[in-house]
Amino acid sequence: MNDYLLFRKMITPPFIHIIFWIGLAAIVIGALGTMFGQSFFGGLMMLVLGVVFWRVGCELMLVLFSIHDRLTEIARKPDLGPGPGPDTRT
Repeated sequence: MNDYLLFRKMITPPFIHIIFWIGLAAIVIGALGTMFGQSFFGGLMMLVLGVVFWRVGCELMLVLFSIHDRLTEIARKPDLGPGPGPDTRT
């Protein structure tokens, strides 16, 4: 619980999956309404492009949280010091 309060552990990534599916349903419903109500081609383009761009946007948000997780793992590893220096033997 302390990790959540100090923002060491993020709670948003599971919600992004839920938001993705809700947004996907909204895109499909909107595209179908456009297809049958106004322009079939416009609705089809809305369906294809909307789904692709929505997926990319959600994946970008997840990538940001993934980067945070990896950086947290790196920060928690013990510092082993710098690597070997140049070879000074002649």
